[in-house]
Amino acid sequence: MDQRAVAQAAELLVAVRRTGKLIDALPAACKPQTLDDAVAIQDATLAALGETVAGWKVAVVDGRVVRAPIMASRVFESGAQVAAAIVPLLGIEAEIAFRFDRDLPPGKHSYEDVAAAVSALAAIEIVDSRFRDHQAVSAQERNADFVTNGGFVRGAPAAGWRTLDLTNIAVTLTIGGEEIVKRNGGHAAGDPLKPAVALANDLPGGIAAGQFVTTGTYTGLTFAKPGQGVVAEFAGFGGVAVSFG
Repeated sequence: MDQRAVAQAAELLVAVRRTGKLIDALPAACKPQTLDDAVAIQDATLAALGETVAGWKVAVVDGRVVRAPIMASRVFESGAQVAAAIVPLLGIEAEIAFRFDRDLPPGKHSYEDVAAAVSALAAIEIVDSRFRDHQAVSAQERNADFVTNGGFVRGAPAAGWRTLDLTNIAVTLTIGGEEIVKRNGGHAAGDPLKPAVALANDLPGGIAAGQFVTTGTYTGLTFAKPGQGVVAEFAGFGGVAVSFG
């Protein structure tokens, strides 16, 4: 994918973020065909917006690391009220995220290395899309669109998280006062730290102290409505909450 096509795709996605006018898809001339294309569009979009990377979302798909930056302007503390108009899809995913307490330079890092470098916290990812129907576009278009990240709500770091069984941890998700999900475990990778390790070994620039990594939902993708509050609770972590005005 040449730089002109990358720039065209980024320009379209930036326009949606600035105007709120969703698009059906990226034109054929600038539609990403590979994961590398999608990452190039992410980078160009981030640069055009002048945003700072506060963290990353990551998954391992068919053996490859799929990642996206989370912009500092879209990070909220637990208890925040977020305008529904800026994240109209209002997708909700309850997650455990990891904050890096020291720089982790590029290179090969063991599971133990990464575990020693991070704190863990309960989080809510707000899923949103610049496309009218995010399921109707290609996987690489979704990847280019920051893997459909709309925002991130962070709770407080949990003391003693290393003693918890993150594979089978109890999680409850409540939306609008109704318990939507109550289960033990449910993370696609089993252990949510594993995708963070994969990212640490894949990210060309390494991970800076203070950045966080969120690695996927325990509760699937559910949806809130304007005016509702959302609370995600993990045993040993406490709760994290957000409401939509």
